[in-house]
Amino acid sequence: MSFPSFEDVQKARSLLAEVSEAHWLQDDLHKASWWLLLALTIMPYFIWWKMVDRRRIQEIVLYGLLIALICMTFDSIGTDRLWWGYPDKLLGLTPPLLPADLVLVPVFSMIIYQLFSGMWVPFVLANLALGLFMAYVCEPLFILLNFYELNSWRLTYSLIYYLLTSSGVWWFVTKLKRVQEKAGFREG
Repeated sequence: MSFPSFEDVQKARSLLAEVSEAHWLQDDLHKASWWLLLALTIMPYFIWWKMVDRRRIQEIVLYGLLIALICMTFDSIGTDRLWWGYPDKLLGLTPPLLPADLVLVPVFSMIIYQLFSGMWVPFVLANLALGLFMAYVCEPLFILLNFYELNSWRLTYSLIYYLLTSSGVWWFVTKLKRVQEKAGFREG
């Protein structure tokens, strides 16, 4: 049995990039749904900026950046494994849904972190509510709008993902804060 060479993989990636770009230019760019994706990418940060506790901005942004990094990584894995896909995208160059990965999930998560980070049970309950909202309201809405399609992935897996990610990042940032406090560092 012959296995594909690295050059074969690169040729397939090149063809995929070419086809994806052509699809994006002809089908996605400047449709009404594209403008909605653009608004979903810009507007939440304006709202967040009005709400953020500037005294804790480094801690809150760290939390949000870690959430975004995990979202982008997991989204790349999920699209590569064909667990889900994105028929309509904001940018043709990237497979993940940028408004969700870099804006909606991190912004909602940062707001919850800001409000509940010092209280474990309320934090978990707020993230449960966010996970339910994201998995069973936002994701079906994105499916309806043709931004997102499920293949072998299930919405319940998303709920579990949201809960594990928010809890894991909360644990990491809390540990980091404690180490920082013990070392005598102060924010700002």
